[in-house]
Amino acid sequence: MTATKRVFFHVGAPKTGTTYLQLVLLRNREALARNGVLYPYERHDESFRSTIDFRGIGWAGMPPGEHAGAWDRVAARCRDWPGDTVIVSNELLGGATRERIEHGLGTVRPADVHVVFTARDFARQLVSDWQEHIKHRHQVPLETFVDDLVEKGIDAPEPFGEMFWGLHDAARVLGTWAEVVPPENIHLVTVPHAGGPRDVLWRRFCAVTGLDPDAYDPEGGRSNSSMGVVETELVRRINAEVMDLPNDSYDHLVRIQLAEHILGKHSPGLSLPPQHREWARKRSRELIDELSVAGYRVEGDLEELMPADQPGGEYVSPTELTEADLAPAAIRAATGLLRHSSDQRGRIGHLRGRLDAATAPRSSRDLAMELYRRARGRAGRALRRVRSR
Repeated sequence: MTATKRVFFHVGAPKTGTTYLQLVLLRNREALARNGVLYPYERHDESFRSTIDFRGIGWAGMPPGEHAGAWDRVAARCRDWPGDTVIVSNELLGGATRERIEHGLGTVRPADVHVVFTARDFARQLVSDWQEHIKHRHQVPLETFVDDLVEKGIDAPEPFGEMFWGLHDAARVLGTWAEVVPPENIHLVTVPHAGGPRDVLWRRFCAVTGLDPDAYDPEGGRSNSSMGVVETELVRRINAEVMDLPNDSYDHLVRIQLAEHILGKHSPGLSLPPQHREWARKRSRELIDELSVAGYRVEGDLEELMPADQPGGEYVSPTELTEADLAPAAIRAATGLLRHSSDQRGRIGHLRGRLDAATAPRSSRDLAMELYRRARGRAGRALRRVRSR
């Protein structure tokens, strides 16, 4: 790999459209390749596994080394790529230590390495991060979650402090990467406030990476589904009742089916508790000041990192919702899971029928016909050999 080849490391932050961008890149992988651009993953989950290996950490109870070799395979594709651009992307890359960054980037150099960080205002990030933790079995109330992150920073109870400030704080994350990558090769892409055109993030990302935004299909990139305040609180309370579910069962039934496919957003969106709104504005202004003097290239507007005014209406506290408030969502949850169970039973019955048909003993007539067809085939082949002689 030569230094004329650019390798972009899109390193976060979570909840800033990263999943959307990754799925658009994966969907357009062949079209990108025809234009000299490599997205080096064959499946979406390969991005996660190679990132865990890049960082040298364990995850969700797995020890370090569980995905050993995953990054080396991705790095080899980057080195062997004959085109001029490679895009590596995972929102967990932002939490890598300097030592792991140096090691990981060394596997793709002497390419021209660039870092891309997509950033969104703290008010939206805090509540979105809480919802994501709820979708991964946690039970912490929203107010406690935010209180701890505001008052204790990265020292908030595990895993919340490190997962938020270690991945979402643009100044902290990029400060570590800037120890290895020149600031002029670091790109900050701001995520606009709600209500703007759907393709703004895609176009800004393309502007940084040199892609033609109109040459690829930006649809079909599914973002992580958001729930409303009622739906998220329902899942939080359900978590206390399903602690004994195996991880793979929880992930499929609760995170994917219930939270992302069934519940949806039928209630008001999550918002920051009122007592922390002024803090969010002050901390956001400090972040903008830090980033403005860091020498990074900005695509968008740093002022978009200031929290927007809260929508009208009073703050809805998830923890103060009554069982009656949760009842409509609970009914949707029950009926949705029943329908999912019915679909699964139907698939199991269909597969069982196919298996029974494949393994059922054949009648004497079926066996006789099979022997006849085989004998006729052998006779035909023998006759053709005689004729050829």
